[in-house]
Amino acid sequence: MSDRLVAAVVLASALAVTGARAEQVPPREIWPQATAATAAGDIEGAIKRTNELLDTGRSYGIKNFPPYAVSAAAMSRQADKQGQKAVTEWARKTADQLDPTSPAVAFLDSDHDADHREWPKAIPISISGFGRVFERYRTSLLSRSDLLIVAIAAIGIAAAVFSLLLFIRYFRSMGHDFREILGRRIHGGSVSVLAFALLFLPIFIWLGPMWLVFYWFVIFFGYADRVERAGIIVMCLLLALLPLLLDATSVHVAGVDSPLLMAAIASADQSYQPEALRRLEELASIVPDNPVIHLLLGNLYLQEGTEQQAEVHYRRSMQLKDSAGAHVNVGNLHFLDNDFAAANTEYDHAQKLDQHLAIAFYNASVASGEMYRFDQQGQKLEMAKRIDRSYIERLAQSPPPQKIVIFRPDISAAWEVQSMIARRGLARTIFGNYAYFDPTTSAPNPITIGAGLAVILALLSWMKRRSSGFAGSCIKCGRTCCHRCKSARESATYCTQCIHIYLKRDGVSLATKRTKLDEVHDHQSSLQRRNRLFATFLPGSAQVLEGRTIAGIIGMVLFLFFVCEALLVGRLAPALGPVAETAKLLVRVLAAALAVLTWFILSLPVYRRRAVA
Repeated sequence: MSDRLVAAVVLASALAVTGARAEQVPPREIWPQATAATAAGDIEGAIKRTNELLDTGRSYGIKNFPPYAVSAAAMSRQADKQGQKAVTEWARKTADQLDPTSPAVAFLDSDHDADHREWPKAIPISISGFGRVFERYRTSLLSRSDLLIVAIAAIGIAAAVFSLLLFIRYFRSMGHDFREILGRRIHGGSVSVLAFALLFLPIFIWLGPMWLVFYWFVIFFGYADRVERAGIIVMCLLLALLPLLLDATSVHVAGVDSPLLMAAIASADQSYQPEALRRLEELASIVPDNPVIHLLLGNLYLQEGTEQQAEVHYRRSMQLKDSAGAHVNVGNLHFLDNDFAAANTEYDHAQKLDQHLAIAFYNASVASGEMYRFDQQGQKLEMAKRIDRSYIERLAQSPPPQKIVIFRPDISAAWEVQSMIARRGLARTIFGNYAYFDPTTSAPNPITIGAGLAVILALLSWMKRRSSGFAGSCIKCGRTCCHRCKSARESATYCTQCIHIYLKRDGVSLATKRTKLDEVHDHQSSLQRRNRLFATFLPGSAQVLEGRTIAGIIGMVLFLFFVCEALLVGRLAPALGPVAETAKLLVRVLAAALAVLTWFILSLPVYRRRAVA
């Protein structure tokens, strides 16, 4: 009698659980009821519906409801502007309940506090929102993409400025050599005009400004010192990589909101995205033969409580590819129907297909425990711990409400399927971005090709011309000269007059010496004014002009990065979305402060330097 009683109790409880799951409605139908109750002024009814939504989510394995949380946070701010205090408090509390780790909710709350000038509250909430950004896959990817785009812009501008600084340092010497080369074939005043035109050759042959940058890298490579030459090569290589990085970044920014990635992220985060199911169904109608798509569809249907539809897609996934994950999820459906023997059979299939899938062993141990097979339960649990001890111990300490763990495809697998769909052009008829990154396709662009050619031509030009020598400029008066202008035995860093005045100190007339000293003073003063002017508008550029190339380039890139971040925050990859005005203000203030600090560190020493006589 006792065995029959126990069996009857177990059967009754199983039927009760099955009936309760059958009576539950999908989450998408509960939230509109809560908002309708709020609109009618029924806060108690809204609280009841919210609790029902949370309970339903727990029974379906849902941890958070990002769209509904953002909706509640926005409702709170709107109600506050309308003076509806009860709705404001309910909506703000509900937003935290629906998604406790949402960055968008944190940013909306900080904007709410900022509206009331409660900055001691708004700033810490915004900072916590930034911490949450990097906890979520989508916002973390978009934030990293945003920073990468800003860095690409800073490096590109710094490379262009570096070429301009090389022009300023060496255009006299290059112009001198151009005149010498042209003077062998052409005579008259046209030599100087043609020499000047050659300094800007890309402009005169209708090429763009970027080709002028590469051209200056090539022609000034031989005049630069070793560090500057290394800087030219590094800048060219970076410029060659920038289009590829920008292309890959744009693919990730656009693709992260595609149906496939939205479904994969919702499944991995156990978050409820109502639009993910509809959009993935559209994709599955066009790409019906992909097992990952059907596996994700099954997981999304499971979040809706439609287990029969979930099983259809799980089994379809197994037909296309007999995978351990699909067997685990089919076993989970049997487990939820209290058919533990059938669940164990599916888990065994999964273990044979993938001996490193820890959740297959863990779920088998849970099912064995439900059948009172405690020895088998212990064995399976130990096998699961050997595969991934830390994860299994976390599960044992805080098991999911459903007891078993759902297999969720890696987001990287979703990216692979996304790339395959894009390459085949299968989903162009439905809404979404299906781009893919291919280095062989991205590399043939003008900037990458131009940068590569610039490195090759710079090295070839330098090796060809170094035997004949390059013109130089006097470090005292700035006058240009080459080996034809003076004896090769004389100093290469001084012109002939400065050699006699500063080195030989031989008999030079007083008038000549005074004229030369005035020329040196004027030249050194003009260099000082030039360096201060560049230091004023672009910290680091003066260091490059002074010959401290490494410090100057690093300083320029940092300053430009901070300035670009202050100007472009929230306008590139939409990591923060249309909200987060307070957070964006904090980023702008911090970036501007760092830019000002960089300016003081790099520019003030330039102002303190005195001209060398």
